[in-house]
Amino acid sequence: MYKIAHQEGIALVIVLWMLALLTVMAAGYSQTMRTETLITANLIHSAQAEALAEAGIWHTLAEMLKPQPEQTWKTDGSIYTFNFNQGIIRISIQDESGKIDLNTAGSELIYGLIRSVDVPEKERLALVQAILDWRDRDNLVRTEGAEDADYLRLNFDYSAKDGPFNTLDELQLVMGMSPAIFKKMKPALTIYSHHPGIQPEVAPREALMAIPGITPERVDEILQTRAANPDPQTPMQFTGLDTKYLSKARGYVFTITSEGIINNTHARLDVVVMLQRMTTLESPYSILSWRGDQVTDRQIPVLTAG
Repeated sequence: MYKIAHQEGIALVIVLWMLALLTVMAAGYSQTMRTETLITANLIHSAQAEALAEAGIWHTLAEMLKPQPEQTWKTDGSIYTFNFNQGIIRISIQDESGKIDLNTAGSELIYGLIRSVDVPEKERLALVQAILDWRDRDNLVRTEGAEDADYLRLNFDYSAKDGPFNTLDELQLVMGMSPAIFKKMKPALTIYSHHPGIQPEVAPREALMAIPGITPERVDEILQTRAANPDPQTPMQFTGLDTKYLSKARGYVFTITSEGIINNTHARLDVVVMLQRMTTLESPYSILSWRGDQVTDRQIPVLTAG
């Protein structure tokens, strides 16, 4: 009798262990299915956010190609937000003529930009002259600049380019340029305006702050005046600014930033376009650059007014 009861006890323990094992397996399978469901949902949201961002680009281009009297969107970095297909699209258009051209701007404007991003005073002149030595076509070194021998002395695996910048990222190769400084300077820079000065009607804050002698208060006044102007086609007058740092003409190259948002998934596109003014061309625009940034289930820095 004792033997039978003992065997039944062992069988009960085995059954309990089997039930526990099945429970663990079921829980693991459930967790796996939940993870796969979340991954699938994230992939769907990512594709939707990317589609929203791309839709924003093409919608913006359609608006920009309207005849001038019908164009109502500003090109000074102002933000436009609208709902679309259960998501949100944020758009900004930045006329590149409002930025400091890395290839054509004079030393004073470049120095003003470097000063405005809090580079220590003792390093400013060297950085300005290293930029000028990089882009000029000779091997003559400025008093505080950098040419081939200086790069060789510091064991760089390249020398001064002695030619124009082809991209903004190339600025990071210049002697004395750090990632932190570059990050602060980049919003004010372009390689597309081809003017020595900036267009104040569309210049971002960072570019305006580079104008020698300007104050933050004056920059705020300019931005407020622009924001209050209902017609982007109406020219504005800004007194008290030294005209040698300004450009009167607006350009034909624009950076369109489009951000698509669906739930907690953001996708962002930065597209540089050149509008063609000649009707004989096959396309009224050319895409010069197309860069995307997609982040799932967390916030990325959203568009902010310049």
